Amino acid sequence: MTWGVRGHPGSLMNRLTLAGLLVLPVPAFAQGPANPPGTPEDNKKRLVQIEQEIGQANFTCDYRYFAQVEADEFIFTDATGGTTSKAQDLAGEKDCRKSDAAYALDGVRVSVYGTAAVVTARATITGKNKAGETTSRRSRFTDVFVWRAGRWQLVAGHSSRIPEEKKP
Repeated sequence: MTWGVRGHPGSLMNRLTLAGLLVLPVPAFAQGPANPPGTPEDNKKRLVQIEQEIGQANFTCDYRYFAQVEADEFIFTDATGGTTSKAQDLAGEKDCRKSDAAYALDGVRVSVYGTAAVVTARATITGKNKAGETTSRRSRFTDVFVWRAGRWQLVAGHSSRIPEEKKP
């Protein structure tokens, strides 16, 4: 029975509402699965891989990678309490100098909580200083990721330098 009165069965409004409900789930599927695919161990490996890629992108000035992996609301907090947004981070491309330094992670810990993950690790950067001497710098970092639009996105990060041990 078609009454044609808003709110009653068969009305144009109800048909449009029903059609809208049938269409709504499509964009959600188009954005990727709501939960990360694979086992928790697969996701931990992928997140460690992303951290390795972040380290490499820092040395190669690959700002396209940062534009992809950082969420729009990304915020980085440095050891002094200063913060950097995604826009500020990407604006740093003009000052970036490529480096052949090496980047190694150790003490990596990845915790996945459904659609969120926390990665902590120590990073050692080894390279040459201006005098050509090999130097190392160690830091400890924490990165927070969310699973969104079918991929892990970095939403927050913090890094602190580990002081060098004093030799007697």
